[in-house]
Amino acid sequence: MSEKRRWYERVGPGLITAAVVLGPGSIVSSSRAGADSGYGLVWMLAVSCLVMAVFTSMGARIGCALEESFLQFLSKRWGRPIAVVTGFSAFFVAAGFQFGNNLGVAYALEGIIPGVPAWIWPIVFTTLSLVFMLMAKNVYHLLELVMRFFVGIMLVAFIGNLFFTGISIPGLATGLIPKKFGEGEFIIAAGMLGTTFSAVAAFYQAYLVQAKGWHKENLRNAIQDAWIGIGILGTMGLVIMIGAAQTLHETGGDFKHIGQLANQLKEVLGSSAGIVFGLGLCAAAFSSFIANALIGGTLLADGLGLDPRMEKTPTRICAGAALLIGCGVAIATMQAGVGGSQSVLIAQTSTIIASPLCALLLYYFANNAALMGDLKNKLMSNIIGAIGLLILLGLAFRTIGKVWGTLSTMMAG
Repeated sequence: MSEKRRWYERVGPGLITAAVVLGPGSIVSSSRAGADSGYGLVWMLAVSCLVMAVFTSMGARIGCALEESFLQFLSKRWGRPIAVVTGFSAFFVAAGFQFGNNLGVAYALEGIIPGVPAWIWPIVFTTLSLVFMLMAKNVYHLLELVMRFFVGIMLVAFIGNLFFTGISIPGLATGLIPKKFGEGEFIIAAGMLGTTFSAVAAFYQAYLVQAKGWHKENLRNAIQDAWIGIGILGTMGLVIMIGAAQTLHETGGDFKHIGQLANQLKEVLGSSAGIVFGLGLCAAAFSSFIANALIGGTLLADGLGLDPRMEKTPTRICAGAALLIGCGVAIATMQAGVGGSQSVLIAQTSTIIASPLCALLLYYFANNAALMGDLKNKLMSNIIGAIGLLILLGLAFRTIGKVWGTLSTMMAG
């Protein structure tokens, strides 16, 4: 076997995790950081990626150590209820944020192929995703190939956008130095942390390494893959932030969702740059389509005690349900302006449960000597992991406030 082939086999699960995390939400948060703070929050992106890489590595090591799926092991250890709670909360996170992936694809292709109604694209891409999951014999192998393709498009598109925007090397170097948050920067940094550090995706890494066929003897590959994948995620987030810092910083422009962002970049940089950014956005949204739905479908099936393997019927049905919910809400929002706030509310409420729970389970079992043996966490992983747990708990309390505010507004209306 050639060295190139051996290198190729060391990458896969981490790349899928990077593709699912880099969706419309993370693109908006990185762009918001660049537009509002210039290069000032580059260090915060680095911290977010470091924490994500450590937890993703925990998931990879747990997957290599287990002879069964994570939630099957958990249900035998602590009972079925906690597995059910984990599975359902992860499913509703996936279903809720699938709505954002649909809007991302619609806005991206609306700029690339004008004249086609935007609501058509969620139907097209949901149908393609359903065909993918229902027809593929080896879902993981095909998923890995598809994610490689889309990650390649994202890298070319977003890095290519730098030819239009330029880059400030001194600004980038200065941005890597941690500093106190300026006015409004804490909220922006919290949003970037929330979209970059996905504990549910890190938890799912245990399933991906098992689907890849990796065991304890493949531990080195699994850890390298996790760090490479999150390194790619960080690179794309950085490039997006640079583009926004160069073009939107101090312009006074505002954007709340991916469509407004795409329109602003098109106005500033021209139609060619807008098309390049749109291609990257489309690849980011569609890559999250399939992998995000599989996360929700796999964990729900496993939580219920069903077969969690990707090619098995329970996972396909549950993942298909996540796809259809996201598509339906997106179309309803675009056509009638209803359903969007409820979808976000469900996703936020589920995140309050799923993210801290998944992170705590990863942290606990990655330190379990009986399970992990010499694969358990080292001191630095525990320190960074503890920081990550504190961050997630802080974000959960912040989200509780947002959910309560949204509920109060809905009840008052």
